[in-house]
Amino acid sequence: MRRPRMKVEGGTYHCISRITGGRYWIEDLGKEVWCDQLRRVSQFCGVEILTYTVLDNHFHLLVFVPKPRVLAVTDLVERCRCLYPHRPKLVKEIEVVLKEGGTRADSLRSRLLARMHDLSQFLKELKQRFTMWFNAHHKLFGTIWDGRFKSILVEKESSVLRVVAAYIDLNPVRAGLTRVPESYRWSGMAAADRGDALARAGLVSVMKAQGWEDARLGYRAFVYETGMRRLKDQPHATISPEKSEEFFSGDLLKKQKWLSEGWVLGSQKFARNNLQVYLARMKVGLKRARVHETPIFQADLVAFAGRGRVDPKPIV
Repeated sequence: MRRPRMKVEGGTYHCISRITGGRYWIEDLGKEVWCDQLRRVSQFCGVEILTYTVLDNHFHLLVFVPKPRVLAVTDLVERCRCLYPHRPKLVKEIEVVLKEGGTRADSLRSRLLARMHDLSQFLKELKQRFTMWFNAHHKLFGTIWDGRFKSILVEKESSVLRVVAAYIDLNPVRAGLTRVPESYRWSGMAAADRGDALARAGLVSVMKAQGWEDARLGYRAFVYETGMRRLKDQPHATISPEKSEEFFSGDLLKKQKWLSEGWVLGSQKFARNNLQVYLARMKVGLKRARVHETPIFQADLVAFAGRGRVDPKPIV
């Protein structure tokens, strides 16, 4: 029996999904297609992409799923246009039916809304669409993904949000694919650096900034945390690629299991409340489920709720 996924209305999640058994690899063209599909599917589903990274055999996503809301016909049509940019006739048919009203329009609206504002539907849409492209391109069939995607609920108002974002954007550096995260093309930080409006909006949300320039400087300072401590008299100094290895926050360049395992990350209150609701909904006694706490960057505590012996180490 599969464990129910921990989801809340208006939740933020760190999601991870891997290619099955290491049998396939996502080449550069595939990464481009995945990023394009991520953009289109997120706009259709009404999901905000905070940051992301896609590598050869897996991807990481940090997403905010807003509460469901009433959508006008024009909004629904625009979302369909984002999802089906090469099928104008289909979008026109959807628009005509919705504007006509009646039972047929109500049924279509219900089917469309059922695919929106939900984490599972969003990932299902994204993974299925990429699978269809990948199989057609490589003349394969069947699934390419290793089972269900993993998701960890993250407190959006907690400082752990930017830790998770930086951990995701530093994935290519940890994997030895690049020296600086901005130079790895298929990530949120790199896309924002190139001027991508959606990627910039995601990092503005992560940093709770007034605009892109504030978010850019603040996020870069956070990703290069150690270097910014050394350059405290010049908080927004530029770090050259040649010196970058000296300035990264070292512990985020190591695999931090507590950032990709478990069920919920945030303040102790947030973790405990959501864990209690989750266990009550499951109606089973997960006796080993517990909440841990660890300091992050010598300033804050983050609570980690999970099962078993996954004790997070301090990030200092």
